[in-house]
Amino acid sequence: MIHCLHGNVGSPDSWDIFHGQLGNDINAVDLWSMLEAGPLSLIDAGQAIAESAKQGDVLLGYSMGGRLALHALLADREKWKAAIIVSAHPGLHSDHRDRLHHDEGWANLVESDWHDFLLRWNAIEILQGNRLPTQGFHQATISNQLNVAQGFRDWSLGAQYNLLPTFPGFGCPVLWITGTLDHKYCSVAEQAVRKLRRGRHIYVPNAGHRVPWEQPKIFSEIVRDFLFSVDQIH
Repeated sequence: MIHCLHGNVGSPDSWDIFHGQLGNDINAVDLWSMLEAGPLSLIDAGQAIAESAKQGDVLLGYSMGGRLALHALLADREKWKAAIIVSAHPGLHSDHRDRLHHDEGWANLVESDWHDFLLRWNAIEILQGNRLPTQGFHQATISNQLNVAQGFRDWSLGAQYNLLPTFPGFGCPVLWITGTLDHKYCSVAEQAVRKLRRGRHIYVPNAGHRVPWEQPKIFSEIVRDFLFSVDQIH
């Protein structure tokens, strides 16, 4: 089973196009539902994801979901057969307070004007300014409004410890995927895989931050090949 974790302002429906494409059953986790009961830290969310999985399952997390996947790896280092981390950040070395303040601003905008929020969010530089993928990409809807706002607060990068020092303790193979147009996160991934005992970084051509939906065929092939190689080891 592959547990797929969507990104910030994302939707579990975005993984639908990969059913039957990745070679394994998919569990598209609705991260927003995890916030229904109230505030939930990254550490507790990672623990909940790990507890819901079975021994030998696989993690696949995109962006914010990638950070949650790292916390699930940290919660139970022996449970997972492999992990695929896409366009994610392992944690800031400093400036946590500034990032928390920045994400509080996003949370306030989410709560006050959902339409304006989506326009501004999709226009940010890292998402290549309104360049929305056309293949299977779905965003959260206004029904998720309050939980998205809570996600900006609870799962802010500013609320996350720098996880790099924990990476040598991850026993399973970890594949880190970034798009070649996403220069910032390519650099982040390069630093991350150097800390992993069984880490590998693959660049996807002609893709930015939203790699899976910008190049779904290439992405699926990369994930299938990686999981096949892991199965050969096991």
